[in-house]
Amino acid sequence: MKILVLMPLDERYTYLAAAIYKNLPKDVQEHTLCMPAFMDYMVHVKLCPNWEYALFDTILTAEKIYKATNDEDLIILGNLDKNCKFDAVFNFQDNDEDLPYEDKFLERMQQLAAGEHNLEVLVNNVHTADESKMALHNCKATADFLVDYLATDPKLDEIKKEYEIKSKMLEENKKDDGNYQA
Repeated sequence: MKILVLMPLDERYTYLAAAIYKNLPKDVQEHTLCMPAFMDYMVHVKLCPNWEYALFDTILTAEKIYKATNDEDLIILGNLDKNCKFDAVFNFQDNDEDLPYEDKFLERMQQLAAGEHNLEVLVNNVHTADESKMALHNCKATADFLVDYLATDPKLDEIKKEYEIKSKMLEENKKDDGNYQA
């Protein structure tokens, strides 16, 4: 299951993203990307000179991780291109109360990227607040919710594939011996 938690890609959200991540079990942490914390890391170790550069590098990284996960579970805290489809989209704007998603830093970067096609592609077609099923708050409660949500996934795609395979096998058996066995 792939889950997107819309969170502003802003330096102020580094600690909230890290707190959510810290409250996840280790096995879920291995499948989670906290984009604000990754941006902070990129600036801190001087892989990027500032948050503006880190934003673009982090979006590219998140898209590569998304594509590399295939059918694996993935939680992304942040935002990326709408072509990256998620099973569920939530938002986290504040630790103390449920608020609608908005990202002033990303909006400013969209304005700055205007006219630069390669940059516009990264920031203009992102997920929006209206896609969010629910606003979340409190880092510990959010982490617990995400873990529970992942656990409820019945893996419908896998079950459907298994069903189709069994169904075809039964149909072939019926054709081969003339007897249908349920």
